[in-house]
Amino acid sequence: MELSNFIGGEFVPAESKNTFAKFNPFTGEVLAQVSSSDAMDVIKALQPAKKAATSFKDSSLEQRATYLKSLAQILQENADQIAYDEALHQGLPHAFVLKNNVEVSIRILQETAEALLQLQDPKMLYQPSGIVGIITAWSCSLRLVVERLAPALAAGNVVLVKVSEQSPITAKILGEALQKAQIPAGIVNILQGNAEVAQIIAGHPSIRAVTAAGKTSTLEAIAKTALPQFKKLQLSGGAKNPSAVLADTDYKNLLPEILRPFLIGQGQMCWNISRLFVLESFAPDFLEAVKNYFADLKPLKDPRGSEVWTPLISQSSVSHIDEKIKFGVSEHGKVFVGGNVEGVGFFYKPTVMLDLPNCSVLQQDELHGPLLLITAVKYQHEIQKWANTSYVAHSSVVWGPSEKVMKVVSALDTAHVWVNSWMNGETTTIFGHKQSSFGNLDMSWNGSFYSDVKKLAGT
Repeated sequence: MELSNFIGGEFVPAESKNTFAKFNPFTGEVLAQVSSSDAMDVIKALQPAKKAATSFKDSSLEQRATYLKSLAQILQENADQIAYDEALHQGLPHAFVLKNNVEVSIRILQETAEALLQLQDPKMLYQPSGIVGIITAWSCSLRLVVERLAPALAAGNVVLVKVSEQSPITAKILGEALQKAQIPAGIVNILQGNAEVAQIIAGHPSIRAVTAAGKTSTLEAIAKTALPQFKKLQLSGGAKNPSAVLADTDYKNLLPEILRPFLIGQGQMCWNISRLFVLESFAPDFLEAVKNYFADLKPLKDPRGSEVWTPLISQSSVSHIDEKIKFGVSEHGKVFVGGNVEGVGFFYKPTVMLDLPNCSVLQQDELHGPLLLITAVKYQHEIQKWANTSYVAHSSVVWGPSEKVMKVVSALDTAHVWVNSWMNGETTTIFGHKQSSFGNLDMSWNGSFYSDVKKLAGT
């Protein structure tokens, strides 16, 4: 399979003709050869974008709504296959991707189309910001793109998307859907490539707004490139998500659900947890239950399987988490379960580490891998104290009786809290607190990021 750029309504190879390999996370085998874009491809993509911008900015709200509905319809008709393709390339379960990626993308497009048709304030004028650059991470990649694409198109912007090199299939999925939905050429252009392409997009003077989701280091580099030009900037990333199990929680029956936010995605997704707090009063029994549960885990060898132990996205991710675990041991952490590579593909045994000091490096930094730090505390108020020490605050999960949960929930610094659940197909775009996000976080089509808002005064 060859995965190319999507420019001017057509799939085209990189100008250099260079490619790189995308590997199957489940087997380690080559899935596709992918176009390796560079600055020339960015320039090439901007040409049809600028041409399309001239007419698209003057399109009616009704026409834009029709485009969004058509795109949603195409995704709906092909939802099962799209979910399988994304799951295969991202090392995730098909059912999870269908519910939390593809179906969410469809609803976002539909909801944005409906919002376009709502009565607008006659004293407010909304003009597109210009060419919008969209840069996304690999996990649930289609969703991350659509979250930004829908309001951008609704506002009349044309866009230049850079998909993650770890999920190049998203360019093919979205490009084909755009063609079938008969969205005019040039309105959406999609590039493959590495972080260098993202930097070029962020720094190009023709692109007036940049919205990106990814690792903190990636977002920092984008910000340094875009800020000197005073572009509109919208950054989402940085996750060190805590989970807490409170007293009187039926953790023995809920254990698969409690560990699911760690296992699906293996700590690599922004929604994953990497720290778990329990009370000392039941910690020994809880840890024994965790040990027994992990002992029976089987790896997910096919996206359509039911297992929750998923592979890592790449071989470099395997090496990365191996180094993190070794560092944790040097910080006096104790490997309780896991800690080693498993079989073919990019599988790494889910690892639990105990006894790490709450102010240690691993308790603060993003881990991006299957390493769960379990910490026992004596009192409930210590949970929020130590959970809030990280400099990123994306989301969290709290398990417990309703009369106890809200006190902890209200004290956590995170922007989004799941209570006795996790990832249920919500369409909410999460912008974390602290260093988990930056910039203009307005996601509405007629807000100040995707639109230039003009207020009318006088009669």
